[in-house]
Amino acid sequence: MAKSRTTTPMMQQYRALKEQAGDAVLLFRMGDFYELFAEDAERVAPILDLVLTTRDKDTTNPVPMCGMPFHAVEGYIRKLLAAGHSVAIGEQTEDPKQAKGLVRREIVEVVTPGLVASNERLDGSGANYLAAVLCEEGRYGLAYLDVSTGEFCATETERREVFEAELDRVSAREIVARSSEKSLVTRAPVRATSSLDFDPESVAKRVGRLPEGLDEDATDVAARAAAALWSTVASLQPAALDQLTGLRFYTAADTLLLDASTRRHLELFQNLQDGGKRGTVFELLDRTRTPMGRRRLANWIGEPLIQLSRIRERQERIRSWMEPDSRRQALSEALRGVGDLERRLTRVGLPGTSPRDVAALRESLSGVGRVHEVEALSNPLTEICAELERVLVDEPPNPPRGEPYIGYIRDGVDDQVDQIRSEGEEGNAYFADLELRERERTGIQTLRVKYNRVFGYSIEVGKAKADLVPEEYRRKQTTANAERFTTDELERWEGVVLRGRERAAAAESRVLQQTRGFVGERVELARGVAREIADLDVVHSLAQVARERDYVCPEVDDSLRIEVEGARHPVVETFVRDGFIANDLIMDADPNDTEAGRSIILTGPNMAGKSTLLRQVGLLVLLAQMGAFVPARRARIGLADRIFTRVGASDSLATGESTFMVEMRETATILKEGSARSLVLLDEIGRGTSTFDGLSIAWAVAEYLHDSPGLRCRVIFATHYHELADLARTKSGVRNFHFSCVERDGEILFLRHMESGAASRSYGIEVARYAGLPPQVIRRAREILANLEGGEFDESGTPRLARGPGERPPAQLGLFSTGTPESDAVREALRALDPERMTPIEAIVELQRLKQLIEEKG
Repeated sequence: MAKSRTTTPMMQQYRALKEQAGDAVLLFRMGDFYELFAEDAERVAPILDLVLTTRDKDTTNPVPMCGMPFHAVEGYIRKLLAAGHSVAIGEQTEDPKQAKGLVRREIVEVVTPGLVASNERLDGSGANYLAAVLCEEGRYGLAYLDVSTGEFCATETERREVFEAELDRVSAREIVARSSEKSLVTRAPVRATSSLDFDPESVAKRVGRLPEGLDEDATDVAARAAAALWSTVASLQPAALDQLTGLRFYTAADTLLLDASTRRHLELFQNLQDGGKRGTVFELLDRTRTPMGRRRLANWIGEPLIQLSRIRERQERIRSWMEPDSRRQALSEALRGVGDLERRLTRVGLPGTSPRDVAALRESLSGVGRVHEVEALSNPLTEICAELERVLVDEPPNPPRGEPYIGYIRDGVDDQVDQIRSEGEEGNAYFADLELRERERTGIQTLRVKYNRVFGYSIEVGKAKADLVPEEYRRKQTTANAERFTTDELERWEGVVLRGRERAAAAESRVLQQTRGFVGERVELARGVAREIADLDVVHSLAQVARERDYVCPEVDDSLRIEVEGARHPVVETFVRDGFIANDLIMDADPNDTEAGRSIILTGPNMAGKSTLLRQVGLLVLLAQMGAFVPARRARIGLADRIFTRVGASDSLATGESTFMVEMRETATILKEGSARSLVLLDEIGRGTSTFDGLSIAWAVAEYLHDSPGLRCRVIFATHYHELADLARTKSGVRNFHFSCVERDGEILFLRHMESGAASRSYGIEVARYAGLPPQVIRRAREILANLEGGEFDESGTPRLARGPGERPPAQLGLFSTGTPESDAVREALRALDPERMTPIEAIVELQRLKQLIEEKG
């Protein structure tokens, strides 16, 4: 019969800590393991691939549990954070040997997906943001911070599209929001909070202070979102508040805005195939040598500039590192030694800093010195580096977890440390001498004096020799192959040595804290240098790519002109074995410019290169406004305020929207948000519906972009609707271009070269054949195409089964027969039309109506 369930003191302790942890997964330290119980165990065992067992098996209600070795916990924490879970670490806060009864345990750290400062838990290539959002009275506020680097920013806007673009750019790992704002967040776990957290005055009273740059009486939504972040950090990781460098407010309109659709279509950070980095702009440009340089490169790609002065400043810095190659190579090698200076500075300022963390900072500072030698500049951080060199040994020891750190302060740095160290040497000498004396006295040559962090010092003897031990030896522990003993003398010296270790650990820790304080007083200077080196790393990376790929420095101005010669797609050309076919392009939204059009209608067959050209032009503009060089022989780029793309087909399973609905939503955003300075790249608008509907929409969109006052932006419109080429007849700013191809012996050869004028056909069947459609399908498709083009249908719309010798097909497909009441109604409708006053789109709509009329009558 099963026992009734009892609650042990340890499980009572666990439940008390779990109540403090709330929704966070609690890792409960038990000896050499961290254990998880009950709902936490059931929730994370599949994520961590842990075996789920039970505690209190003999009770009526056993408790599920799983666990992990304490020395491997960081890998498990990373997995939990990646899955969107917060983690509370319940640590043993007293020595089990000294505990009277239950070992005291406390939550020593709470880590959330957005609040991570440990290098072991971070991806060095990207920022790790915690964000907060707020919407009130038609204004949207966004604040975000990274506790690992000290970055803290906030912005606001009245335009939801701008807010969503910024939220997508930030890509926060976790978002703080009130219940009413949860609908604004779709891609990150939400930490729900109250309205009081969005009140700076209330937060200041609760926390005791606010960050520099945030006033208690601030009422704007950006400041209030920042207050919510400050409150969240204060409640979860209060020590991290000192690492936030101050709040910076910015305006999203100060950079070229890229919405989520554009980032996706241009494959800036993730490819469209599998969401990975291969084949992305980031992968192409990344020759950085430091993690902070890699993060800064991502910022430059995601936030192109709109200020000419800043763009030209970056261009000049890149140009200065183009040659000679030897100088750039020397910089590359020097940068490797800097490491992640930003995050190492933050880590040294947080509790739990180890001597190895400080040594890693020293290594970064030494690397800074080598970088400044290459630049022939003085190093402003020499004083900090020299102090760390003076205090720390070259290789600080890394004791097992739970053991005190000792032996990392150099001799001669601190008198107390030196004295304790000298006294400790007497104890160490005793144990060495004891081992030799006892071997000689007992005749047991395999006898060892050993130390175990749980059982302390002991004399270890193999079981085969255990009968030779003296009577005064007292058995202390039995292992698989040996017996461990102690003596009165050994215990006396053990106490002396262990107390000496505790004194040494305290004394060395005091010196370490003083050193951390020395660094803290100069941390802002060091962070400024870190930012400069991150920028330098990006400049070096872009110069390296430009040199390898034969890029040129574009002329960037405030005109509305885009003029490029020999332009290539920066990513696609790296995958083309036989050489990428470069193309020229001229666009200008200036209505007085008769040489270049502001709208290009681009036709041609599938696979000819239309989509590649669209992305190519978008990336040329983006690279130019980053301040980078571009893949072309020559380039002039007039500033854009936004790049819009509608390229490729995709649905939205999360919202249940079809491909066509997604396409229309993205198109609607372009028409609403675009301006005369925007660059719009459209691919196959209207293909997701019927031919007439699709053509009508495509035509109307092209007209709207060309004609609307305040818009009239630069547009490239790739399409299979050849009818759109007729826009050039009535729209002065429209130019037709196509990608050429030739047909030889039934084979189609794509030339990838853009030429003036509209394409004559689409070659869709040939492309289908290349894709592997069965031959019988291809043959039948060609027969049907010939019938459609030849008009092999009678006046009722049915195919002719036979036609006499020499009989010519009708000039066009018959829409209706003659001599019927239905035809009379249609004839009257036709008489009422005035074709000369109708636009092409109106004509198409009317034709659709007449077709519907005859079908209803029939």
